[in-house]
Amino acid sequence: MDSHEAAGLAGSFGVQSTDGTTIRVWVQGKGPPIVLVHGSLRDHTIFEPLVAHLQPAMTTYAIDRRGFGASGDGDGYTIEQEFEDVAAVVDAIAARAGSVALWGHSYGAGCAMGAAALTNNVSRVILYEPGLGIAYPPGWLETHEEALAGGDAEKVIRAVLIDILEMSEEDVETRRAAPQWPAYLNAAATVLREARTEHTWVYRPGALDRVDAPTLVLVGAETSPPLMRSTLRAAAAIPGARTQVLGGHGHLACITDPSLIASIITQFCGIGGAPS
Repeated sequence: MDSHEAAGLAGSFGVQSTDGTTIRVWVQGKGPPIVLVHGSLRDHTIFEPLVAHLQPAMTTYAIDRRGFGASGDGDGYTIEQEFEDVAAVVDAIAARAGSVALWGHSYGAGCAMGAAALTNNVSRVILYEPGLGIAYPPGWLETHEEALAGGDAEKVIRAVLIDILEMSEEDVETRRAAPQWPAYLNAAATVLREARTEHTWVYRPGALDRVDAPTLVLVGAETSPPLMRSTLRAAAAIPGARTQVLGGHGHLACITDPSLIASIITQFCGIGGAPS
C-alpha cells in the first residue's frame, strides 16, 4: 500500500499486482473490512449506493479493476491477472486489518471467485451473478468488435444491455440520458475483452476447491437465462457454496436495491447477528 491508506479510513491507496500494475482502492466506512469488485460497465463508483449502506457497519475497499478508473492496465490481458489483482488487494488489507470479506458483481464476481482460490485471507465470499461461462450468440463478439473498431462504442454498450442483460429499450434510454452514460461508453473496449473471456471460460474440475471460505451466490429471479445458467454453474463449482434467489430483482439489485444487498452481506458476515 502507499501512504494514502492510513488516516481515517477514507480516501484511496494503490496496491501493486504481480505484474507490476497498480490497482487503486477506494476506502470508506468503519468496521470489519470488505473488498468490493465491480463488473464490466463502470468503475468502483457503481457501488456508491451500496457503500452508503455498508459503511456504518463495515470498512469498504472498492477496487478499480485493471483498465478502469485510476488503476493501470498492463500489457496483454488474461482474467488470471485479475484474480491476482484482487488477491493482492485482499492480502495487502489483511496484513493490516485481518481477514476480509469479498464481494463481487457480474464479471467482478468471477474475478473475486478466482481470487478467493489464491489467498487464505478471505473470511466470506459473496458473489452476485458471475458471468464466466456465459454463451454469447453466434457472431455477436465479432460483430461488436468490428463496431468498436469503427468507433461505435454505443452500439457495443446498447447490445450488452439489450442482448445480454435483456433490458428494455426504455430502460436503456433512461441510462443513456443519465450522467453516467459516458462512463459506460468509455468501458466498451474492456467490455468486449471481458465478454470474450466469459464466452470462452470453462470451469476445470477442482479448480475452485481452494475456496474454503463460506460462499454465498446471489442470483436475481428475473435475471436473463444466460446469466442464470452461468451463476448456477459457478455455485456448483465452489465447494459448499449456498445460492440465494433475489425475488423481484434481475442483475442490478446492488444498484436498484442497495439496502437489500447490504443487509444480505452484513447478515452473511455475521455483523449485527449470527451469519446465515
